[in-house]
Amino acid sequence: MPKYSSKTNLVWEAFLACLIIATIGFGIFSAVENLIYQILAISITLILIGLIIYYARTKAFSILFEDKHVVVKYRFISKVKHINYSDITELKYINASKSPTTNEIKFKEAEQNLSLKFLSIEYESYIEFVKWIKSKNDKVQLTVFPSDNYMNHRLQEIYGFKYRK
Repeated sequence: MPKYSSKTNLVWEAFLACLIIATIGFGIFSAVENLIYQILAISITLILIGLIIYYARTKAFSILFEDKHVVVKYRFISKVKHINYSDITELKYINASKSPTTNEIKFKEAEQNLSLKFLSIEYESYIEFVKWIKSKNDKVQLTVFPSDNYMNHRLQEIYGFKYRK
């Protein structure tokens, strides 16, 4: 049973990107009078939309933090990845303006350094989540971006000023 869970925001972003590309493609199609350029505009628009849909299908996932390991379930393809807590090297809290708050975990898999970005665990329970992750792997490096974010202060209250090391 998962203790914490989250997902990517990629499907919504891909939908908006497809809508923007379709609008630009329609604008170019209606502005050009030459039939060859109109066909070219439609073709390029459809190819770009197809690439965005393919990318979103392969990258959209749900992440479940279970007792024994982290489970990454890809939403549109039948792929499940298991990550041991001992393989996680960094947990990053990202709160950029005008975008949803995200978390990023960096981990090692088969001698490669990989990372996954997903929507942040709820703000109220994020400190509890960090404590839980640290209980599974005390070597996890904690990072807050931007460094003047309030979450940085909250983590310093618990782990001191050198909590990142």
